[in-house]
Amino acid sequence: MIETQSEDASQAMIETHREDASHYEDETQNERANPKRRSQMNIPEGVIEHLNYMARTYDGFNKMLTEMKNRLHALNKDARPKDQEEIDGLEKIKSALSRRISKELEYWPIWTEWLVNVPGVGPAIGANLILLYYYRFAPACPVCGTVVEKTEGTFFCPACEKSVKGDGVAYQIQERDFPNVSKWWAFMGRKIEDGKMTKRAKGKAQTWSSKGRLVGYQVGDQFNRRKDSDYGRFLLERKAHREKTHPDATKGHRLNMARNEAVKLFLSHFWHVARTLDGKSTAGPYAEVVMGHTGIIPPFYWDDWKREAA
Repeated sequence: MIETQSEDASQAMIETHREDASHYEDETQNERANPKRRSQMNIPEGVIEHLNYMARTYDGFNKMLTEMKNRLHALNKDARPKDQEEIDGLEKIKSALSRRISKELEYWPIWTEWLVNVPGVGPAIGANLILLYYYRFAPACPVCGTVVEKTEGTFFCPACEKSVKGDGVAYQIQERDFPNVSKWWAFMGRKIEDGKMTKRAKGKAQTWSSKGRLVGYQVGDQFNRRKDSDYGRFLLERKAHREKTHPDATKGHRLNMARNEAVKLFLSHFWHVARTLDGKSTAGPYAEVVMGHTGIIPPFYWDDWKREAA
């Protein structure tokens, strides 16, 4: 299935796949009682595309709202009551978008079985994690459907033998697979080189997702705010550890180190839960393989781990 990325096309896509999604809803109604029995890879493309549409809409709206709040804050005493009323109204729209994303996420067992229970991982973050982990939206030729190549600032179709940038780029949904957790970390921009996370380099192809790194930062920020959660306590533990191992580092540097460790632990748990629900093999979790713990840190907030270990 190939759809253009324009807003009109997104709306048309919603209508086109409404019947498909409805049929899928009927088929899986009984399976929802035990969603892990349903493959996360057999979800109709229309449902996936709509989740992508909703997630991108939410992110764009939230960015606009944040910028408005910052401008309003800069006004200080010159702000008017109507300004705050408008902000409050937009906050309600944001909440409505979040609730709609939450309904879409019911198709994915990793959300219903685990992510929905993790403090700090709301529908918007959950949707972006699922889209990043499971799917790649490959640019394709709108005429013949061939996946295009990005060359010299344009998209070139090898089948049509011409640039398709002016015709509007379409997209194909391709499935991703991360056979080990290291590849998942690297894709999310968590690979460490010379003590630092990888950065963009001029003349060198970027192998990690900028969006993935942003989502990872958002996850870490939520854990830092929720110090009474399991991931928040793990972050505090690693921060105290870094105070001993890096006493000369700044507080901000030690916090970033601890936050990165908490995010990598969470991402390893995401990888483990996802592959378990999908019936795929898993290797040792992050704590066992990388941190050298004698015990394994199981995925927090996932009851199935207890049944696995039994």
